[in-house]
Amino acid sequence: MKTITIIYNTSYYIYKFRLNLIKELQKQGYQIVTIAPYDDYSAKLKGFGIKHHNINMSQYGMNPLKELITMYEIYSALKKYNPEYSLHYTIKPNIFGNIVASLAGVKVINNIAGAGKAFSNDGVFQKFIKLLFKYSLSKSEKVFFQNFDDMNLFLDNGIIKKSICERIPGSGVDLEKYNFIPLQNSKTINFLFIGRLLKQKGIKYYLEAAEKVLKNGYDLKFFVVGEYEENNTDYIDKKVLDKYLQREQIHYYGSVSPDEIPNIISNAHCVVLPSYYREGVPRSLLEAAAMGKPIITTDNVGCREVVDEGKNGFKCEIKNADCLAEKMVKFIELPFEKKLEMSDYGRKKIEKEFDEKIVIQAYLDTINQNI
Repeated sequence: MKTITIIYNTSYYIYKFRLNLIKELQKQGYQIVTIAPYDDYSAKLKGFGIKHHNINMSQYGMNPLKELITMYEIYSALKKYNPEYSLHYTIKPNIFGNIVASLAGVKVINNIAGAGKAFSNDGVFQKFIKLLFKYSLSKSEKVFFQNFDDMNLFLDNGIIKKSICERIPGSGVDLEKYNFIPLQNSKTINFLFIGRLLKQKGIKYYLEAAEKVLKNGYDLKFFVVGEYEENNTDYIDKKVLDKYLQREQIHYYGSVSPDEIPNIISNAHCVVLPSYYREGVPRSLLEAAAMGKPIITTDNVGCREVVDEGKNGFKCEIKNADCLAEKMVKFIELPFEKKLEMSDYGRKKIEKEFDEKIVIQAYLDTINQNI
């Protein structure tokens, strides 16, 4: 039976972002093997007829010995399953996975979901990562980019050949799971932040803006959903988070299952992501707009692609809580009829530009034309 492997840094992300792609590949007659560290979602993947191969891979850090072990484990898995194609996501599979796939004689399709820290400055480490990308991606059959900014960045830096590049609309969104729900004209307006509580996701600016807007006396609630790691310096400081959570209008759900997200979004009036991270295209914004929720985000790589200013939401400056608060007030004071227009426009934009079926078809086209 023909096999395709999928390599990620967590099984959770495979379940969250790639399940429908996997189902379509299975319909095409492929056996799917996921290669990732074991977590609670590895067992869930097996429930869909997917084989899971456990490896050791850290999400963060670059310990040379640990990375060599990871590379050996990926190489061993690829030799064991001998896939027709291996689909690689996140930085380590995109770099180390490509190198060992080449040694194993396996064709690779890469997905660059935001350049992230690797391109955040011109330090020695970042230059080293760029060199690794240049070498590893030279082994690729195809490299999908989730936005034009990142694709042009890689091209302008001479990291990749234009002939193997293609921009796809983020990871897409399942329009059936995230169905359109008309806004409710309630007295209280609910804002929602969905994402890891990373500093670069702008969580602190969301909370600062919430506090500023609440001083105006509006009837509002601010919700936060996402993973938090207390001892990780990339995340918001716990003391800072706890300070804001003392306000009765600000609520933290914690980390939730992807299956719970549609219900959470359905209760929001506006979804906010003030990220200054080099995003691919944030899935939370796609899901929110698909469900007819106006969005507020930064005029930042990846984020800006989801918003047509004033039509389905607003863009604010990065790292600027005052600007974000102004946009929130602007949304609050819109007539309800205008909010409904934004809601409808957002859904239609996602249907036209970000349907997950577009992403899945791009993979099928690449696989089928080269086998």
